[in-house]
Amino acid sequence: MHEAGEEAQEGDARRPLGLVATCARGLEELLRDELVACGADGPAIERGAVRFQGGKEDVWRANLELRTANRVLRELGRWPARDGASLAAGARALVGSAESAAAGGDLFDPDRTLAVHAVGAASWALDLRWAALAVKDGLVDGQRDRWGRRSTVERRIPDLPLRLHLSEGEATLLLDTSGEPLDRRGYRDVSTTAPLRETLAAACVLAAGWDGKGPVVDPMCGSGTLLVEAAWIAAGVAPGSLRRSWIFERFPEFDPRAFARLRSRCSPAPGAAFPELLGNDRSAEALRAAGRNLERAGLRSRATLVRGEAAELEPPPGPGLLVVNPPYGERAAADAGQWRALGDLLKRRFAGWRAVVLAGGAGLGKEIGLRPRRRLPVRNGPLEARILVFDLY
Repeated sequence: MHEAGEEAQEGDARRPLGLVATCARGLEELLRDELVACGADGPAIERGAVRFQGGKEDVWRANLELRTANRVLRELGRWPARDGASLAAGARALVGSAESAAAGGDLFDPDRTLAVHAVGAASWALDLRWAALAVKDGLVDGQRDRWGRRSTVERRIPDLPLRLHLSEGEATLLLDTSGEPLDRRGYRDVSTTAPLRETLAAACVLAAGWDGKGPVVDPMCGSGTLLVEAAWIAAGVAPGSLRRSWIFERFPEFDPRAFARLRSRCSPAPGAAFPELLGNDRSAEALRAAGRNLERAGLRSRATLVRGEAAELEPPPGPGLLVVNPPYGERAAADAGQWRALGDLLKRRFAGWRAVVLAGGAGLGKEIGLRPRRRLPVRNGPLEARILVFDLY
C-alpha cells in the first residue's frame, strides 16, 4: 500500500502507524489477502481483524479499497490497566506529553470533539461504560495539562471517534479512521427485507477466486448487492468510489490534494469493462430496488433483470459466475426442498460455471447435493452461514 509521493512516504517511514482493519468473523483470511495484494506491511490475523503497519496514505487507501473490512482503526497507545485509576492515568499521559509520538501532534487539540466507546473483556471492568468514562476523564485531564482547556464530548459524529479495547491487564486506545462502516458503499439506495451486507457479498465473490471473465448471474438477486460487488471486483472499481466522506478527512495530517491523487490512481484502468449481469427474482419490489441500486453503481446498462422462479432461469452464454444468497433463517423456513431445487438448477443449466452460495439454516446448504471445492464459515448478521464454492461440471 505504498504508492504515495516521496515526501509523504519518507515521513511515514520515520513513524509507521499501527493499523487494524476489522471485519466480520470468518472473513479474516480474505481481508489479509486483500491487504497482501495492496502491499501492506506485515498483515497478521487476529479475531475479527487484521493488524498491519503503514503511513497516513495507507490509512486512506485501506478505507478506499478494502472490500471485506468494516472499519480501519489506528492504534494510538496501549498501557497497563487493572482499574479505573490506571485507565485514566494512561490516557492522561498519552495526551499530556507533547513528545509522545502516539499523541499525533495536534490530534487531541481541544477544538476537536471526541467520544470513547469501550469493547473487549476484562474481569475487573464489569461496566464498559464506566471504563470508557475513565479514559475520557484521563484524556480531558491531559488536554488541560497541555492546553489549559478540554474537548467537548460529541456522541453522534465526533471529530475523534475513539475505541478503547480492554483485555486482562492492558488497555489499547484506537482511533476510528472510517466513521461510517465501510459496507456503506453509497450505491444501495433501496433495500429489501434482510439485505445482504456489501462486505459479505464481496467476500462471496473473492472466496470464489473468480477471474472476472464471463457473465454474472444471481437467480435470487434481491436488491442486487451480489451483482454490484461482482461487477466492481471484475472491473477494479474501488468499493469506496461513491463514498462522499471519511472521518480521517478531519484529522490534522489530512492532505486533500494527496488524497485526490490517490483516488485517481484507484480508478479502474482505461478500457476496464464490466461483465454482463443477469438478476432474477420473483418479487417485483426487489427488482425495482435492484434496478435503482445498479443505476447508482453505474451498472444498469450492463444488467438484465427478470421476474420469475429461480428454477426456471435460463442462463446467458457462459461460462461465468453464479452467486446467490437463498432465503433462510429469519428470511424463510429452512426448507430442504429449496436447497435440492437449487442444486438441480446448478447441475442442469450451469455446467462449466463457478457457483458461490451463501448457505444458512439448519443444514447449511448440505442438501444442495454437490461437493463444494471450498467451505468458509461466516456470520450473516446473527446467523451462522457458510460460503460454498462449487465448480460445476
